Parts: sequence; structure tokens; C-alpha cells
Amino acid sequence: MEKYQKKSIIAVLTGVLVFITGCLILLYFAAQELITQINADTKHILKHVDSAVLERRSVLTPLNKFGFKQCNETTLLEMRRALFDSQYVIDIGFFIGNQLMCTTGAGLLSSGINDLEPDYIRKDEDVRVRFEPQLYLLLFTGRPMEVVIVRQGNFNLIMESKAFNSASIGSKNWEVVYRDSEELHHLAGTKGTYSKISGDSYLPYETGVACSTENENYCAAVHLPWSQFFSNNHFLLIISLILTCLAGVSSALMVNARIAARRSINQRIRKGLKKGSFYWTYQPIICLQSGKLIGCEVLARFEDKYGVLFPDEFIPVIRKNNLTWTFTEAMIATTIKELTSIEVLPEGFKVSLNIFPCDVELGNVLLLPQITELTNSRFIICLEITEDEYLDTSIAHAHFRTLVESGFNLSLDDFGTGYSNLRNLQNLSFHQLKIDRTFVQDIATEGLKASMIPNIMELVHKFNYTCVAEGIETTEQEAILKTAGVHYGQGWKYGKPMTASKFKNYITSQHF
Repeated sequence: MEKYQKKSIIAVLTGVLVFITGCLILLYFAAQELITQINADTKHILKHVDSAVLERRSVLTPLNKFGFKQCNETTLLEMRRALFDSQYVIDIGFFIGNQLMCTTGAGLLSSGINDLEPDYIRKDEDVRVRFEPQLYLLLFTGRPMEVVIVRQGNFNLIMESKAFNSASIGSKNWEVVYRDSEELHHLAGTKGTYSKISGDSYLPYETGVACSTENENYCAAVHLPWSQFFSNNHFLLIISLILTCLAGVSSALMVNARIAARRSINQRIRKGLKKGSFYWTYQPIICLQSGKLIGCEVLARFEDKYGVLFPDEFIPVIRKNNLTWTFTEAMIATTIKELTSIEVLPEGFKVSLNIFPCDVELGNVLLLPQITELTNSRFIICLEITEDEYLDTSIAHAHFRTLVESGFNLSLDDFGTGYSNLRNLQNLSFHQLKIDRTFVQDIATEGLKASMIPNIMELVHKFNYTCVAEGIETTEQEAILKTAGVHYGQGWKYGKPMTASKFKNYITSQHF
């Protein structure tokens, strides 16, 4: 139970890791979007600043060039013409000395109004600027306005900061300032935002400051809190979080399913060895020269109530869980009994059994001579062993000699695909080589492996072995192998692996 709990914890941790990774990715893209929004707002505000400065120049410079000395109808007409095409200017005033004499909205005043001191003066253009949070225009005395008053020469402009408050600005906290050498001067937006951004600590990515490249000293500061950003994009955030959660849960389920599947295979194989879920099939081995049946190879299959497992699924598990000898004992006990019951099989019929190389190294194969079903059998028992580094030891050599002395034949299986060591052919007591099916399949395409078959046959003749070719499917393959001197053949051309009952019917129908 503790083992399964650990595996479940792995699945949960995987899901949590995927969820956290997804959240980090989501946070990264949110940060990029936040930066994009702040940059867009800053750019938008500075664009308005540059446009307002350009409009101020296009209005005040021409008016001052007229050189009006008093306010009359001509003066008011030019002032109103200038106001007509303006985007930011809501009123224009005319001064004589330091007194306001008339405006486009109120016309000629009954008495002059003294001008107030500016917040700052742009000395390069002799422009006086003053911010008024609540100004009552003479024409609209009941409605206060937040404005910037700009005076140059005999004229001033009243520019409403409301023009900056476009719906395209996503940030609620922003400010436009004019920086001179001594201090900051507020022009529009939320007063103090620039100073707070410069001095206070904010979360990463939620502030931005930029200055105009066209009008020096005009700067914009924007603060868009994460909370506001998520509030503005809450629907998208919810969808993203749901998808991230689903990714985490899906990952946990997949890992858990994978672990459960692997655990299930282990359990199924262990139980299968005890309850008989393994069954054995027999594939004919034919003499290529005479066409007669001379033996068969025993091949394992598995099926239980959960379905079929293929050899490439259960063989690695058997090796990993050290069940190789248990598996071999089960194979021998069943196959010898089934084949013995087939009366038509002659004396000297060769039965090829696959043996795990690790059982050679561990000495388990020395138990084979003690199995009476084998030693008393009317068959020739051929032990097929795949090339492996386990074979290249003095212990393995001694065990092979013992098996040969006990009457077993030895076959080197899948020659050329495993731990190929030609020295083994001379040192080990083998009787037979088995050419792997990949060499045979290469014959039709005249591939590199097919060209090696004559070389393999030279070794076979040199060491006085017999040779079996696996995977023969066509008459063309059979003819080429027969010409090359291969003794025996095995493959679908002669018969697929079949159960004992079907193998008996096969022998009867083929009249061997």
C-alpha cells in the first residue's frame, strides 16, 4: 500500500508541477500584455502631449504676429478663427500688459482681469504655463474645469486636460508633467503619480515612465496595477486558469494511468505465471532441401481476463523482475507435456526452447538435466540462447559444456544482432546458428544484411554447425537461402505459431 501511495504522490506532484508551470507561463504572458498596455498608454498620452504643444504653437504664434494692440472685432474674429479648428483649446484670451481684456467665449470684458503667476516659464519660447484644477470660464460660470493655461505674448490658451482622458487609455493612474531643472510641474492626469512611481516600490511590470522625443521635458508616467489589469481581463484570466487546472489534472491522471498500467502489467505477469495465463505456441522448422518437418520452436503468448500482452511487453518485465527461471520452468512443464501427447511426432523431433542468457550466468540452466520430462523425452531438446555479454564468461562456457554433456543441443539465436563476438563461435559448444529475420527480409531488396549471409554460412561450415533462417515468407527467399546452403527454414511460409491442437492438425494436413 505504501508503494502505491508513493506512486500516487508522484502523479499528484506531476499535476501540481504542470499547474505551477502553466501558472508561471500564464503570468509571463500576462506580464508581457501588461507591459504592452502600459507602453501603449504612455505612447498614447505623449502623442496627445505632442499634438497639444503643436496646436499651441500653431495658434499662438500666428496670433502674436498680427501685433494687435487692443481687443476689437478684428482681434476677436482672428481669435475665433484660430479656435474653430482647435482640438485641445477651449478658449483664447487677449491681454494688454498683465490684464485680460477679452476672450473668444465672453467677448470684450467690462474691466480687465489681472493675470496670475505661472507655475513655470519655458524660456526657450517665452511661454508661461499654469495648471488650474478648477477654473470657471466666464461663459460657463457654473461648471469648473481642470485646465492648463498657456500664455505667449499677448494671448493665452485654455486647454482642457479632459482631452487626454481617452477611452483607449487602460490605466486609471497616469500623469503628464513638465520637468525643469528644479521641479516637476503637473499638467494632466492624477497628480503625484510621477513622483510615486519614481520613489515608491511597486510590483514588477506595473509602472512605466517615458518622455517625449519631440518636446523635451514633457513626460508621462503610467501605473496600471496587476489587480486592475486582472479585473479588466478577468474573463480571459478565468478561462486560462481553468485550462491550466485541466492541464495539471490531465497530466496527473496520465501519469497515474501510466504508473497504474506498468504496475498492472507486473501484477498480471506474476499472477499469470501462477494461474496459467501464459500459453505456448509452436512454429514449424522445415528442412530446406527435403521440405520435411524436422522440429519446432516454442514461443510464449499471454492472455488473461484483461486482454493480451505481446512478447515485447512481457519479456522485459520478466527480466526486470527476475522471473526468468520461473517462466522457463512453466514453459518446459507445459510444452513437453503438450508435444508428448502428439503421437505423430517422430523420435528425434527437435524442440527449440528459448533460454534467457542471465539464467546461464546464474547457473539456473544446470537444473535442466534434473528435469525428467526433458531427459526422458523422445525429442531432441535444443536450447536457443540470444547473443549477450553474459555468454562471454568462463562460467557460461563451463555451463554450456555441462549442458552438451547432458545431451542438450545449443543454438545461438538471432546471430548478428546482439553481442556479436566471433570468438564465441569457436569457444562455446554450440551446434546451431539462427540467422535473424532482418537478414532474410533484406534479401528482396538486396540490402547490406542480405549480402552477409554467404559470410555467415562460411562460419557455419567452418565450425561444422547447422543453420536455421528465421522469417521466411516467400518462395524467392527460400530459394536464395537454399542456394546459400542454409539447412533449415522457419517463417510464415511454412506456418505461423500455433497452439498444440492446431499444430497437430497442421502436421496431419501437411502429411509430414
